[in-house]
Amino acid sequence: MRYLPWIILFIIISPFCALGQKTFEKKTYYDDQKTKLKEVITLLKKDSTLHGFYHSIYENGSLAIFGHYSHGESDSTWIYYFENGREKARGHYQKNQQVGLWKYHYENGEPKAVGSYQNNIKHGQWTYYFENGEEKSTGIYYNNDKEGIWNYFYEDGSLKAQAFFNGGKGIYKEFYPSGKLKTEGRNEFDKSEGLWTYYYESGEVEARGEFVNGLRNGLWKYFHKNGQLAAEGEFLKGEKSGPWKYYFPDGSLSSEGEMNSNQKDGFWKLYYQTGEIKGEGRYDQGTGEYIEYYASGKQKARGAMQEGRREGRWVYFSEEGLEDGAAVFEQGEGAYTGYYPDGSLKMTGTIKDDRRVGEWTLYNPDGSVAGIYRPVYEEQSPIFRTSNVKESEDVKKASDKPEYRYKNKKIRYFNPRINEYTGFILGTNPLWTLAGQLPISMEYYIQERLGYEAQIVAHKKPFYKDFSDRYNKVSTLGLDIHLKQKFYHEDTDLGMFYFGHQLSAGYLQHYVSTLDSLSGPPIKKRFTSEQMRFAYGFFIGDRWMQRASDSGLTFDLNLGVALGSRIFSNHAEAPFRFLFDELNQDKFYLPIIITLNIGYAGPKRRSTSF
Repeated sequence: MRYLPWIILFIIISPFCALGQKTFEKKTYYDDQKTKLKEVITLLKKDSTLHGFYHSIYENGSLAIFGHYSHGESDSTWIYYFENGREKARGHYQKNQQVGLWKYHYENGEPKAVGSYQNNIKHGQWTYYFENGEEKSTGIYYNNDKEGIWNYFYEDGSLKAQAFFNGGKGIYKEFYPSGKLKTEGRNEFDKSEGLWTYYYESGEVEARGEFVNGLRNGLWKYFHKNGQLAAEGEFLKGEKSGPWKYYFPDGSLSSEGEMNSNQKDGFWKLYYQTGEIKGEGRYDQGTGEYIEYYASGKQKARGAMQEGRREGRWVYFSEEGLEDGAAVFEQGEGAYTGYYPDGSLKMTGTIKDDRRVGEWTLYNPDGSVAGIYRPVYEEQSPIFRTSNVKESEDVKKASDKPEYRYKNKKIRYFNPRINEYTGFILGTNPLWTLAGQLPISMEYYIQERLGYEAQIVAHKKPFYKDFSDRYNKVSTLGLDIHLKQKFYHEDTDLGMFYFGHQLSAGYLQHYVSTLDSLSGPPIKKRFTSEQMRFAYGFFIGDRWMQRASDSGLTFDLNLGVALGSRIFSNHAEAPFRFLFDELNQDKFYLPIIITLNIGYAGPKRRSTSF
């Protein structure tokens, strides 16, 4: 028995000794001096066929691949590594084909994918992962085609999409993180096919069109949230091609022209929402000359476009026709310098992709710094707001208007902003006639800050009937005047919330007809009373505007309470004064403030100075 360990050792090593007699190693190097090993392969002596262990080494010396060949075919377990030494993939080969369970990893060591192969094709359960280790997708392959239910996830683990496959083809539905449907369509072998529909998170259709072999093709339509068409045009193999049109949310045309390989080609026109020409250009594959206009038709800017972006020197003009600024662009970004009519410096800043970005420095006509601002956009129009960046001592000393640098010391509502919009809003609501009154209001509106409103309310109760046919019922005629000041918050999707106060004065005259039979045959008599009233109150409200920076419809709602005083005079004969008892005759009262009006915001202008 003492020879048994040696017998076992001989049995173990004898195949390798035999292999060693049949094979030889070949080494390759990164350098001519053969100091940096690149690859080690094992070959059969008789015909130099790959047979035995295989090693591949990174230039830094770490192992890249470790595996084994059998008569020229990959065989047994193969392991792949990242340059940092972590495992990249591991699995088994049999006769040069992947079989069994394979595992893949990211460079940080987290799993990337785990699944099974059968004869070099995916077959069975597969799971894919994000780099943070969370599941990305999971499902079953059958002969390399997805089969059954596949689930796709966001990195936080919530469901992103779900698909139901049969032979690699199926219906795919993708969801927002909130769970609302985002898109749906047909997927064939991991490519979109047929009709697809995209949705806003609120549920409205955002886009609809066809895919062919994973690429958009044919007519596509895009929609605003209100259901109005936003854009329409043709795709050819995933690229916009042919005529395209774009629309504003109210359905009016925004721009139109030809596309070729995703670039503007030929003549293009842009429009203001009111229909006037905003710009026009001629393009050759996205390159050409462009001119922009004011709504009045006067030239606003001109320059060159290259691959859809502004390029080279652009010149800007005031509506009076004077050159008031210039910028030199490179790939859509340029430094802008603006001037006062006398040529003195007005502002400097950066324009990128047709928007003012970063910090802008504004100057007074005397050359001193007025302030440093950041533009905030509302419906494509910039509004300058004070930057929080600290001002250098030199700038503080140079400015004759330090209050514009330190606007946070002022109440926001009384703090003017450059390029803010102002205009008039006319409002009314005919439905109030059912309550015997008709309001008509005119408001001077300063964008997202203030509103000064004068409202006249005509009283006639009943509004649509003749007083002469009414007996023992009070009828009313009169006027109320309300002067209001509103303090607006910034515009949101829910409108502009505001608070305010109002001063009111009014005069009402009341009538009642009756039959006097106290002293003989019935005689028709008409009595009057009147009241003058004054009140001061507070209210809160919300104004929704179709376009906060342009003409359009607007709705106004507010609620509040006031403290009022009235002088009531009853001119009826003593026996008939009771006929007016239904009226409130208290000297002091608390009137409720209710406004629900529809209006129209008229043409606005933008302020251009402090």
